[in-house]
This record gives sequence, structure tokens and C-alpha cells, in this order.
Amino acid sequence: MQFSTKFIAFQPWLRALVESLGIAAPVRHPSAVSKMHIRGSHRNEAGWRLYDKRYWPGDTFSDHLTFALRHEDIDLVILKRIFQAISKAEAEAFVKEAPTGVPNRRAWFLFELLTGETLDVPEPPAVAAVDLLDPKAYFTGKPVLSRRHRVRDNLLGTGDFVPIIRRTPALVALSDSRLAENARETVGRTGAHLVARAASLLLLADSRASFQIEGESPPRNRLERWGRAVLQAGKQPLTIDEIVRLQTVLIEDNRFIRPGLRSDDVFLGERDHDNNPLPEFVGGLTT
Repeated sequence: MQFSTKFIAFQPWLRALVESLGIAAPVRHPSAVSKMHIRGSHRNEAGWRLYDKRYWPGDTFSDHLTFALRHEDIDLVILKRIFQAISKAEAEAFVKEAPTGVPNRRAWFLFELLTGETLDVPEPPAVAAVDLLDPKAYFTGKPVLSRRHRVRDNLLGTGDFVPIIRRTPALVALSDSRLAENARETVGRTGAHLVARAASLLLLADSRASFQIEGESPPRNRLERWGRAVLQAGKQPLTIDEIVRLQTVLIEDNRFIRPGLRSDDVFLGERDHDNNPLPEFVGGLTT
């Protein structure tokens, strides 16, 4: 770590867990506790968030995890790998250490959600439920109370896929701009024929841009076929038959291709009149 001399720091927390447990995962926003007082309790420096020395929690695994859950950004990939690296007994001991503690209940819920294992921990006594994610720091879903953990699950997904979206200034500004509502209001005041025409022009422009990415300049009729395939995609369950049907929408001339799944190996290169791959000559050698 490279900090200014007056902010020489103690050991980092989430990063320390990653390193001590040998976990292969990046800590994108590491934190550490300073040996000095810091105005405002914390500050960002050299890509780290440094906390005042009053935040020093201790050296144990429990201390590290508690600090990470209280003060650091939630990273479910890292947490899952931490939970997979420790034993169930260690996880149970962490929860039982402070069964009504907010970090402990959150860790309990996340352990069972991310690993699929159930901890042998009694339900906590009557205590107010807490949000799993802080709605002021993250974009969250509709809270669902887990009575077992006394935690309101407000994640945006499930244990199989959970996007974590922080409320950065840029995203908050974009959310507050009400783009979707403004678009609906504009469309509602506009004639259907004009909206359809605009949508057609936008689809054509999008199709042309898709081909330009590949360095192609297809004729207009091919662009229109691509647009029709894009419009129809997703309206029916995605099966092999549906994929083949969309392929026929895009490719009308089947003289040189066989519709459906490939029956031969993929070859990128020139072919002869019998559709056999032609070898390439590099420096007098055939490859």
C-alpha cells in the first residue's frame, strides 16, 4: 500500500480475508484502518478507503468479517468464496457470537443463500428485522422478510444470479432523469403512425450499425430481413425449431447453405466449388 506518511494504515479487512484464505477474487474497493485520526472518520486515498483509528475492530476472522459487512461494499462473489473456504462450524460460531447483531444476521442469511447449506443456529429472539442491503447505498428490490434470520431480503435476484448495483452519483442522476417516464409521455402524445415510422428507422439504423461492426455493408433488403428477425426474436419460446425459423427469416436464399444446425466442423477460410476447405500457404508451407 502506498499512502501519505501521516496515513500509515493497519491491516486491510476484506482484502485480508481474501489473502489469508487464498481466495482467487479481486477486491475492487479495499479498505483499511489508519493509525491516525482522520477528519470526517474516513477518506479515499490511492484507491483505498481509509478509516479513523477508532474503527479498529481486532485481528480475528470474526473481526475482519464484521468490519467488511459493516463498512465495505458488498461483493457476493468474494463472500461466497469466503463461505466456501471456511467450515460450517466457523460460520455457526460467527452467527452465535452475536445472534442479534446486524452483520451476523446478514452473514447467516447470505451463507445459506449463496452456499445452499443450512446452519445449525437457533432463530434469534424478538428483534427488529433489518434490510439485507442498504437502500441508500444500493438499488434494491421489493423486500421479502426472512423470519428465520430477521432479515428483509431486498436483493435484485436469487442465489443463482444476484446483480449488485451501487447508487453511484452517475446512476442516481440517470435514475432521477425519468427517461422511461418521459419516453412514455412523449409516445402517448404522438400518433401511432409516426411512432411506428420512427421505430422502423431506428431499427434499420441499429441493423446497419450491427453489420458495420463486422466491417460489412449489406444491401437494404438484407438489413430489412435482419430487422424482421430482431422484431420476431423473443416472441416465441427459444427452441431449435424457433432458431431455425428465425434463420430462414434472415437468409432467404438456401442454395449455398443448409438451414439448421451445422453437421460439419466450423472452418473459417476459403472453400472450393465443392465446398471443401482450401489450404492456406504461409512461407511456402501448407497449413
